[in-house]
Order: sequence, then structure tokens, then C-alpha cells
Amino acid sequence: MPANTDTASVAVADEEMAATRSDELNETDFEADARTPRVCVYKFTDSDPIILDEKDEVNERAVLLKGTKWANGKTLKVFFMNGSPYLRNKVITYARRWANHANLHFVVTNKKAESDIRAGFKINGDKGSWSYFGKDADRYRKGKQTMNFGWFNRKTEDSELIRTTIHEFGHSIGLAHEHLSPVNTINWDKPKVYDYYMGPPNNWTREKVNEQVLNKYKPRDVRNTKYDPLSIMHYPVDPSLTTDGQAVGVNWTLSDKDKTFIRRIYPN
Repeated sequence: MPANTDTASVAVADEEMAATRSDELNETDFEADARTPRVCVYKFTDSDPIILDEKDEVNERAVLLKGTKWANGKTLKVFFMNGSPYLRNKVITYARRWANHANLHFVVTNKKAESDIRAGFKINGDKGSWSYFGKDADRYRKGKQTMNFGWFNRKTEDSELIRTTIHEFGHSIGLAHEHLSPVNTINWDKPKVYDYYMGPPNNWTREKVNEQVLNKYKPRDVRNTKYDPLSIMHYPVDPSLTTDGQAVGVNWTLSDKDKTFIRRIYPN
């Protein structure tokens, strides 16, 4: 007798959900979450480039990875793999701040198969926050998780929910990390940067520090103009990590340049 495909589908779903922690278990370690470094981990891919016309000037600041742009006007369907209604509502509400300035729309779907973005909260105990870039969510991770919020719980301050949600959804529409802009003006003190990120709580390898912090994008790989230290896509920079004491604070929301740039990339 042929295998019951419905039963097989249920088994896959059960296995997937077994790999997630319930909201209750996720929220038993508030203090540990409070010590989690509030920077997301960059997901590298080999996206095919989109070559913008020379006349398609972007006169403001930000970094957009080529090859990750969604179709203009697209409605992006977001599927939540887990998470309380409280956290889900917060995330989709703050994600839509991009839609105030770009010709894109975000809606929640209960059908994973039709989703464009698949977000989870601390899936498999992952306390990092990250997202795949734009269309990479389909190209590389079809049907799998494409975004993670690793330090959100019911005690997370609204300002942090806003900051991290907007940042990760910036990645989901194609934006890269601003501190890796090919025209950034950060004079890193590399030995101190390695010491900081290779130590606890990050415990990154030297290679990962290079990927996440030090290695600028090559101009041919991104569309960018001027460097914007106020961008929501920028890591905080402590003055102790630069040779000239330059610092970048925690950016809590979209900068004016973020808004102008994304409006130019996804115009009405």
C-alpha cells in the first residue's frame, strides 16, 4: 500500500516543531537574554548581481546588496514558525515601518508553503538575530527558516523590539550592513576588534570577525553612495575599537537617509 502522504507531511511538521522551544521555555532565561550582544550575524550568499542603470542615481545613503531586490510593489508574506501572539504582532507592526517609505507590503500568512519570509524566535535555542537578504529567502532557503529573533521575550523593551525588527527586515528587503560600506570612514583598531569579538559572549573566530566587522564590501557587489553612521543597518561602534576614538551609537530607528534610499530602490 502506498505511503500516506498526509501522514508523512504531519511527521515532517512534527519534527520541525519539535526542534523549536515553546514560548514558555524561551522565556525562562531573561537574564541570559539581557547579556546577549545586540548585533545580528551576517548571512553570506552568492547572489547574482543586479546592474542598475547609470541614470538610476541613488543620491542618499545606505547599502543594498545587488541581486536581492524584490519586485517593486511586491506583497511579502511572512510566516511565523513559533512565537507568542504578542511577539508576532510586535514584529509585523514594526516591520511595516519600511512599507511607509517603500513600495512593498508585509502581510502575515498561516501557510508556510506560500510564504516569502519565515521568521522564528530562538529556533533551536539560537540566541542570535539574523536574516537572509531579500530574494535569497526564496533562492537559498525555500521552505526553511529565513529570519531569527534570538533575544526577544515579553520583557524586551519596545525600543529594542523596534530596532532589531527594523534592522532584520531591512536585510529581508535587500539591505546590507552599513558599517561594511565600501566608503565607510571607520578607522578600526584591528587588534582590539579581534580581542573584543573573539572573546565572550560572541566567541567568534578571526575569520568571522573579518566577515562581520572588518571586511568592506567591494564596490561591484553593492549599490551605495555616501556612508551613513545613523543608518538602522549600522552596528554600534565603541570608541575603544577605533584608532581615533570615532564612535557610532545605537541607532534605534530609520534614519532620514534610510528612508530616502529605500524609497529610491522601491519607488511608488
